[in-house]
Amino acid sequence: MSDKPNRRATKANSNEENWLVQKLTYTDDVPVLGFLQLCADRRFHRYLQKRFQKDAKLKSPTDYWIHADAGGTPKMEKQLIAPDYCYKKKGVRLMGWSAHGDGCGGFGEEVKDEVIKRALLKTFKVQRKRYKDARHFCYFVTAKKTRATKETVIYSLEG
Repeated sequence: MSDKPNRRATKANSNEENWLVQKLTYTDDVPVLGFLQLCADRRFHRYLQKRFQKDAKLKSPTDYWIHADAGGTPKMEKQLIAPDYCYKKKGVRLMGWSAHGDGCGGFGEEVKDEVIKRALLKTFKVQRKRYKDARHFCYFVTAKKTRATKETVIYSLEG
């Protein structure tokens, strides 16, 4: 099967768009084993995902859902559709909650790391009560300057 788009899209009626259709190989659904919530800022995604996979003993990024929005877990405390679905409908019992410093757009780039970290810890406590039967992981990631270099640092808790 070709991965090239089928450019012969047609308008069915005046209310539909002229979609570009691409036929691809089907991917089987796999069981959802984990859930990781993080900020939409992609600078730290790779580090957070690797750490969550290691801590939760997951083999692949396809083993868990990610749920991302500006501000990460503290700003998403009331966004329950995705975590409820994973926990209640899919039986997920490995849940990761995270936020980052070093200028988070969801909080405002001027907000200090410690303020965001405290908000994350407060929300982590709420989520542990909300999803009682899950094993919970909490991550705060930021960049630290040491003289002339900058490095990424991840703080983690399990509870």
